[in-house]
Amino acid sequence: MLEIRLFGATTATTSQGAVGPAELGGVKPRQILEILAVAAGAPVPKDHLADLLWDGRPPRSYLGTLESYVCVLRRSLGLARGRGSAIATVTHGYVLDPAAVRIDLVEFRTLVRAAVSAEPAVALGNLEDALALVRGDLFAGEAYATWAIRERAVFQSEMVAAASLAATHALELGELGVAVRMARTAIANDALAEEAWRLLMQALRASGRRSEALRAYFELRDTLIDELGADPAPESQELYLEILRDGDSAAAGVRVDGRDEVRMLMRLLRQAVASIPGLEEPRSDRALAEVAASLVGAA
Repeated sequence: MLEIRLFGATTATTSQGAVGPAELGGVKPRQILEILAVAAGAPVPKDHLADLLWDGRPPRSYLGTLESYVCVLRRSLGLARGRGSAIATVTHGYVLDPAAVRIDLVEFRTLVRAAVSAEPAVALGNLEDALALVRGDLFAGEAYATWAIRERAVFQSEMVAAASLAATHALELGELGVAVRMARTAIANDALAEEAWRLLMQALRASGRRSEALRAYFELRDTLIDELGADPAPESQELYLEILRDGDSAAAGVRVDGRDEVRMLMRLLRQAVASIPGLEEPRSDRALAEVAASLVGAA
């Protein structure tokens, strides 16, 4: 069985041991292996493979060059030639034989698909197993290849969706630590993923970490304003207001330092006042409280 790892540095493991990226025969043979691996058992025509390898501008004599690269790759992995190879020759192209090859990206996607229709506990286990496979950036050695950049963008959305779904199930199951970790994983992959921020706020709130939940909202708000010039969605604003109003921390028997809570609220109040156009931000907390009181009175 040939095992291929695409997360982090591309590595292939054969019966003879691991073959690192520098031992795959060069840049182009390594990229051929990566492109075939992404195809997940589907044949890749030679003209399409060449188009990706040379970014739409393959040399006129690309066919012979491409075939020589495949020979180098097979030799590096100790594989046979022809239709019986793990890198099999098919009509006008090549394919990785799914019966002879395991690929971490394919396993990730298989586990995520299984989680979509599974019961929450099973789904969460599948999603955690899938996310555990991600040990680095997809195609970490391909910083500039157009096809790799496109595949990374596709996978980023898959990663965010998987982590967000895991956080949702973890919340439902009362696995609050897991929910926080999964929500943060989604946010780390896309800071604009507002649903993941809400999941983080909900998990922190349910854990009795009210101040952190409020802080997460303002981190979301600052990120959206900086990147998009927009405020959080109404759902996020309503969740923020609910957290401000509720007393879940005390009700759950979680001991909270009231001074920390006051300091956090003052900081949130300062950020809120600073966001009002034409209003000068007070320097002292006492002046800030007076301005806030006047604004509430005016409303």
